[in-house]
Amino acid sequence: MFSIQEMLNKTEIQTHIKMVKKQLDAGSFHPSKGSLQTVESPALQAEILETLNSMPLQHIMKRSKEFLAKSGTTGISGAAYLIPDALHMRLMATSKQTDKVPLFAAEVVNGWKGGNLLVDIATRTEEGTLFKWTMHPQQSVSGAQSPMVTAKATQATLKPVQFTVTPAITNDLIEDNNFDIVAWHIDEAARNIGQYATDLALADLKTASDGDGTQCALTAGADTTTSATILEAVEEVGSEFHSPDTLICTHKAWSDAICVTASNAGCQYPPPPQGYDAKFHMLDTVFTNSKNLHAGVTSGKMTNCISLVLDRTRALLCGRKRWMQIEKYGDPVSDLSALTITNRQDCVTLYNDASCEITES
Repeated sequence: MFSIQEMLNKTEIQTHIKMVKKQLDAGSFHPSKGSLQTVESPALQAEILETLNSMPLQHIMKRSKEFLAKSGTTGISGAAYLIPDALHMRLMATSKQTDKVPLFAAEVVNGWKGGNLLVDIATRTEEGTLFKWTMHPQQSVSGAQSPMVTAKATQATLKPVQFTVTPAITNDLIEDNNFDIVAWHIDEAARNIGQYATDLALADLKTASDGDGTQCALTAGADTTTSATILEAVEEVGSEFHSPDTLICTHKAWSDAICVTASNAGCQYPPPPQGYDAKFHMLDTVFTNSKNLHAGVTSGKMTNCISLVLDRTRALLCGRKRWMQIEKYGDPVSDLSALTITNRQDCVTLYNDASCEITES
């Protein structure tokens, strides 16, 4: 792991710092346009990421100001140009607390050219009541021409919408070196971005209007969803020839009845995979109190909760562009009080019947 001074002394890093400075001169920063995270040497890149991840953002800000005080200019030390990378990494890491989309999307694609991305979705055909295929394998004889299988497709469009967050960082915090509070505001912005991204994705997953098939739907009890209803959703998604592996629900729905009803007596839950909150039978479980999963709060509890059971490999596709781009950002330190964080996202459903929406009455 490098110290700040050791990083600044490396020629390759100085080259990338110039790329960062060029971005800031234009008033924004995103690592895809030039970043310490994209140095060519894999070993050096690993060292840099380890250093920046282990070094709190507020520490880098403080040390950068110390370099400035000694040198009198950012151009001599270059230390301040470590801040944009550290800032972006902090935003990405903290947003994972509320950004649940990567946990239930088949893919999160990014970096394509142009504005919109057209997505071809192979439609499924029934083999009587036995199975559904996108491309039915055909038996062939060795040496003979293989039969051609052409998949029919429907098309959906990823059209990312932009949303922004401006952290409540004041000039006083910067001037008084209150970098711990600055970092807290950055974290709070990231958490809000993650939650909003999750809200947008869940709205698309609930609507299920882009892909092939028709979404499964069940009605639960009055302000209560039992484990029996969750397992019925597993049956329905499985009967559409998908493999249900994910449950999305609120804390209220989970605590009220999903995890405590009699049908779970004696059930042993294995630990969930990394990132997931719990395990329900075969379902990796995601907790989110999204506004799209309840009707409001009455007497301290959410009402009319909605839960979703899905095959996350086939239900939803997410597209993001220039994620966590930092705008209105020219000076690495002083412009922290004016920066805006912009994001672009859209989601489409792939196979609508790969999910089941459970609605409380």
